[in-house]
Amino acid sequence: MLRVLVPVNGSAHALDAVRHAAFMFRDRCVSEVVLLNVQPPLESGRASAFHSLAALRKLEAASGEAALRDARSILDDAGASYVAQIKVGDVAQTIARAAAANDCDAIVMGTAGRTAVGALLAGRLTNKLIRMSRVPVTLVK
Repeated sequence: MLRVLVPVNGSAHALDAVRHAAFMFRDRCVSEVVLLNVQPPLESGRASAFHSLAALRKLEAASGEAALRDARSILDDAGASYVAQIKVGDVAQTIARAAAANDCDAIVMGTAGRTAVGALLAGRLTNKLIRMSRVPVTLVK
């Protein structure tokens, strides 16, 4: 059976992908789900002038846990087997690396942005990820 990686950022679109993965688990198509939240590094911004690196990592972890909360609830309700991870870095690169590191067979992610700008930004991320990933990427609308 398959192990799928589902990147989540707390958005409704990401939760649609989690629901799809839960459905696939219930249908016995998926054996395990890897939930992944990617935080952009805070030390590259102004926050590094006011906080220590340790404090910034705590903020990133808290933001990651908040983004994972609803996704965990969906998978718990479905009785799905899953692991949750929070990583810091470039979103597309980190997702591709996490899929490889966790021996995932596929990536399932939600489409983002129903506005023109949101669709453009989501398309850039998706295209970059498709080029970098060694596994299939499925988009859930």
